[in-house]
This record gives sequence, structure tokens and C-alpha cells, in this order.
Amino acid sequence: MLKVIELFSGIGSQTQALKEAGIPHDVYGISEIDKYAIKVYRKLHGFTYNFGDIKNIEELPKVDLWTYSFPCTDISISGQMNGFDEDSGTRSSLLWQVGRLLNVAKENDALPKYLLMENVKNIVSKRFMPLFQKWIDKLNELGYKSFYKVLNAKEYGVPQNRERCFMVSILNYDGEFTFPEPIPLETTLQDLLEEEVDERYFLSDRFIKYACDMEDRNGFIRGVRFRPHDEGSKIAYTITTNPGGRATDNFVILPACAAIRGRGKGKGEYEQTLEVKQDPISNSLTTVQKDNVILVPQATKAGYAAAEVGDGIYTNRMKWKRGVVQKSMIPTLKTTCGDVGVVVNDKEDLINIRRLTPRECWRLMGWKDNDIDRAFKSGVSDTQLYKMAGNAIVVNVLTAIFKKLFNA
Repeated sequence: MLKVIELFSGIGSQTQALKEAGIPHDVYGISEIDKYAIKVYRKLHGFTYNFGDIKNIEELPKVDLWTYSFPCTDISISGQMNGFDEDSGTRSSLLWQVGRLLNVAKENDALPKYLLMENVKNIVSKRFMPLFQKWIDKLNELGYKSFYKVLNAKEYGVPQNRERCFMVSILNYDGEFTFPEPIPLETTLQDLLEEEVDERYFLSDRFIKYACDMEDRNGFIRGVRFRPHDEGSKIAYTITTNPGGRATDNFVILPACAAIRGRGKGKGEYEQTLEVKQDPISNSLTTVQKDNVILVPQATKAGYAAAEVGDGIYTNRMKWKRGVVQKSMIPTLKTTCGDVGVVVNDKEDLINIRRLTPRECWRLMGWKDNDIDRAFKSGVSDTQLYKMAGNAIVVNVLTAIFKKLFNA
């Protein structure tokens, strides 16, 4: 039975990976200060003793494995990059609290056999590599041999482009450790999307204007970086703690299709009927424009307007507006042109955009629906669920590492 302590535990991705790997284990305790993460952790894994703030821990019991995936806040290029120098007071400098506890463990003859760390790829950049090497040297002095590598989640069964540095350290070890080889990606982003999504996840007028801004800000142009996924997308961008808050985050285009057809009523009479398709694939476009339309929600009795090829449409908060379809009045506009669009004969230009849901973000971190259901029953807000997903580690990558490390 592998005895484990999970420092900076979050929602327990490392514990979950040990379960997925089929490795018998016992978590002796965690160190976590986020009350929402603690609540969800216990929903997922049962009651687990929390040692609390790592700065206040005096010593830890002897176990086989410590995981210590410390905060990336001051290392990530999306953060302030204040670094993780010892005694600097940054969140990322909490790494050195792990060093302090390892020193105590050595004095007590209680060093764990294995250590596992995950952090952003930037930790091995030119800027931070000297400091990271200082940490590796520290572990070496304690008797650990360390192995690190940058791994991408998309190479371990999850359709997310998420590069992270993983490091395994083994006490009193003269051998080698090789990280697991990549596997073919058989799951696409579309496979993990929910079929029905609430209106609140669709983009607002304000955000569209923000995301489509073409002003050049020292080489960064939001409108160029705003790249929503369509049904051809296979891999998500990196999940963040506030997905849907920046132009570079994951967004999904959802066309709603229908067709106008002539149907016989008998006695040689016909009528035009609007047939709504149940899948997101449009009918074959023909030279007769009425053969294919897009249903656009609007605030009328019918609840929608039928837009044909060449019609202009307003694309945001449509169900609260009237007159969202303008017949042949708006020229062809792309998503970088704000809150208007045009129905064209290319499905990739149809605009109905939303952000990812919390469930989709968790799926893209390797969690299965039955576990997600338990976590969501904790009653925490969407904001917290997004944050937990972005702060977590992709379970599939950890599972592959643990299987290799423990020959599972």
C-alpha cells in the first residue's frame, strides 16, 4: 500500500490518477488552504486530513510519496513572473517550504522515497532554469535523483494543448527513469462538448467587442487571437482558471440549421414548412437559397427568425432582440467585426459562439462524468469550478507517469 501526502492538493488530481492507475494507496493527508477546493476534494475522495497552510506545518509523517505541485502564479507567462526565489514572498516561492519540510524529514529519518512535481513549462525557460536547477541541486543534496520533462496533455489522450513540466525524484537511486511515451489521440474536442448549454454561457455584446478589438497593443491584437472552435476542431487550447475571460481562451461556434421545404397538403396543394434539424449539420446548399436557412433566436412570438444565405444577422444576445435578421443588407462580416454576421455558403462562417462550460473544462482535465457529478454536488459556484479546473493537473498524464513509476 503506497502511503501518500498531497501538498498543494487542489481537487486531488494526483490522488485521482493513482485511482485510475489502479495503484493501492492511502492518502495520509493534504495541504490546502482554499476552502472550496477542500470541500470538493472531500466530495471526490472522502474525508482526508488537511495539514493546512504549508507555512505552518512543522513536520510530516513518514510516507512513500509526496506530491508538491506548487503554485505557478509567479512563473507562468500569463502571470506577473515575479519568480520563486527563496524568501521572496511570492506564491510560487512556497516551493521552498517543501524544502524546509524535507530538511526536517531528513533529521527525523522520514524522507519519502518518491517526490512528484508539476508546474508550467516556463519553469525550464532561460529565465527560470537557474532557479529550478538550484531546487534540483537541493534535492540532490538530500539524496534524490531527479528526472524532468515537458509533457503535453494532447499526447496522453486528452484533446487539450497543455504543456507542463513534470519532475520525478527518487531517493537513493542510481538507475534511470523515462517518462511514458505519447499515445495516439482518439478523442476530439467535439466529443467532450455538452449537447445542451444554458444561455448564460453564450458571449455578450461587450465581450464580443473586447475579443474582436483589432488595436495593436505592442504586437498583441485580440481580434487576430480570437479563434473560436468549430466542429472541425480536435484539440482545445490550454484550460485556464477563468476560461472565457480572454480572447485567447476556448470558445465554440454552434450553427443552428433548418430547411424550408414545400410539402404536399393533398388535392394538388402545397405549403412551405420550416423543418428544424436535430443535428448541427446543415442541409446541402443549393442554388435555391430557401433550401437551407439558419434559425436565429429573437424576441418574437415564434421565438426565431429564419436567415437565408446572404442575410445579415446580429449574433449576440439574440433571443432578447427583435429584427435580428436583416434581409440581404449586411455585407459578409467575420467574427472579428463585432456583433454582426452574414449567412454564407460556408458553415465555418456561421456565428453563434459560447464559452466552455465547467463540465467541459473538467472533462478536458481528464475527469469522468461520474466524478464530475460528485464534485458539482458540493454546491460551489461556476467561478470556483472553473478555477479548480485551471489549477488542476490533467489526470491522464499523471496516470501514465504513475503507471510507469510504480510498474502498474
